[in-house]
Amino acid sequence: MSTHLQSRGSPSATYQLVTDRILEALNRGAVPWRKPWKGREQLPCNALTKRPYHGINLLLLGLSPFVDHRWLTLRQANEAGGQIKRGEKSTLVVFWKQFEVESEQEGNESRKRTIPLLRYFLLFNVEQCVGLNLTPLETSAQPTEVRIAAAEQIVQSMPLPPRIVAGGAVASYQPGLDLVRMPPLADFDSPESYYATLFHELTHATGHASRLDRPGVTGTIEVGSCDYSREELIAELGSAFLCAESGIDNSTIGNAASYIDGWLRALSHDPKAIVAAAGQAQKAADFVVGRAPG
Repeated sequence: MSTHLQSRGSPSATYQLVTDRILEALNRGAVPWRKPWKGREQLPCNALTKRPYHGINLLLLGLSPFVDHRWLTLRQANEAGGQIKRGEKSTLVVFWKQFEVESEQEGNESRKRTIPLLRYFLLFNVEQCVGLNLTPLETSAQPTEVRIAAAEQIVQSMPLPPRIVAGGAVASYQPGLDLVRMPPLADFDSPESYYATLFHELTHATGHASRLDRPGVTGTIEVGSCDYSREELIAELGSAFLCAESGIDNSTIGNAASYIDGWLRALSHDPKAIVAAAGQAQKAADFVVGRAPG
């Protein structure tokens, strides 16, 4: 992967490029993380390595209009015997990681500090190429009952799960009790809406001190504060990633319009917010499905 990294621009400029793409979609009224996912086998992936894209890249690639979920760099397209069609535009994705390094010693002690690495690189969809030596795309989607069963399996197999209680009119996570409260399934417009909401609350639950110990859950947070908005965005994205895992369609779930203004305000004031939230949400989703962070 490193051979395809682009070093153009500063990290701050790369954060801004990513945020601008998300803001552009939100200003159009489109929520990049709400779409009819087809399941993990159809998540955006590298056409040659088959490695799926995660976190913020899942959102960036999800903005594309293509049916094919496979992507490659210009070099990879050439290696596969193909070329990019004339006039086609690339899609930006990022490589983001934090490194701990030893700082200069102070007295007899050395301290570690965290350095973020952020680079962007450019991909093309298989539909933008000609002459590729690739197998044809398989587009068959799993039946609804299979996707619902996959969502339930995710819930049932979560390691160290919180207690889930049915009842009440509002879904919520109570950190002090480590309890998720969910209205009955019959109160939701669809099973998809139920599981998308449950995934939202389970993402909150991953922030408990016994799990990922996220400040937005373990700290004292005021409703409406920046920390509150950040945790809500993490839960929203975590739900989207878990919907993608199971193939749940979360594109028709209501209330998106009422949240868009808040997301626009939060992201406009902090170019790093969406990348950081997506990274935390991916860790949460990985925890729920019992997968080591990739």
